Parts: sequence; structure tokens; C-alpha cells
Amino acid sequence: MSTTVGIDFQMKTLSLGSTTITLQLWDTAGQERFRSITEQYYRKADGILAMYDVTQSSSFAAVRGWMDSVKEKMCEGAVLMLLANKLDLADSRSREVTTDQGQRLAEQHQAMFYECSAKSGCNMELLMTHLAGMLISQHDRQCEDAVLLTEDVTKRGCCT
Repeated sequence: MSTTVGIDFQMKTLSLGSTTITLQLWDTAGQERFRSITEQYYRKADGILAMYDVTQSSSFAAVRGWMDSVKEKMCEGAVLMLLANKLDLADSRSREVTTDQGQRLAEQHQAMFYECSAKSGCNMELLMTHLAGMLISQHDRQCEDAVLLTEDVTKRGCCT
């Protein structure tokens, strides 16, 4: 798989119980030169997935800066996940970022943490289902907190 340059878009539909949810997935480039563009996408996002490569410590160092930026600018209540990618390549010799390092960074930013492989699909369905469940719960809470602006008016007959 190649590195994203610019922005890529996909839709993923999941069924959780009786609820169907369609996720709009915007894959934005992680390079510094795209930072101002990508900030516009996560500023109003309901969920944000920050991903790094477990076989490159430089990727992990870069995602730290992204996590800081995301936490500063994301919407209140947005779901944040940190994803350790390329698990399929992470044998003991090639792995440069440990699971503990990833978990600590996720905890520092109150983010959920998953190790995965976008190439093999390892843990991808699990993390997408978890994300969808969190978004459904968030939506349900927002609906419960909504204020009713109009009252039902009972119509009365002329002879009451």
C-alpha cells in the first residue's frame, strides 16, 4: 500500500444490532505540508483515527504532533483512536515502536488504541465496529439532551 498524498475518501457501512451506520472515511496525508488542509477535515469530524507505522519510529514521532493538534482542534465529544499500523510486518526484528509506547500515547490523549494491519485487515473490522458503536452512543446521548422547541397543541372543538 502506498502513502496517501492529499486526500482519499471511502464509505463503509456497518450493521450493529438493529442500527445501520455509514462511516465517511477521509484519509488525509500525514505530511507536514498538508497540515492546514487536514485540520479543516478533523475540526468538525465525529471520529478521528490517527495512524502510525510500527516499523518506523519516525512515523510514531510524527503522530505525536498530530495527536496534539487534533486534541486542540477537534469537536467536543468526538471519538479519537490511535492506530498502530503494519502489524503484519512487525516481527521482533523490524518493529521499532512497542505496544506499550502506543498505549501510553493513546492514554495521554484519552484515545482508544488498536494495533492493526490495513493490508491484511487484522483488527480493522473490530476497530471500525468499536468506532461505529461509540458514534451511535454519542448520537443517542445528543438526541436525549436535545431541547424540544415546540409543544404539541391539543386542538379543541368549538363546544368545549
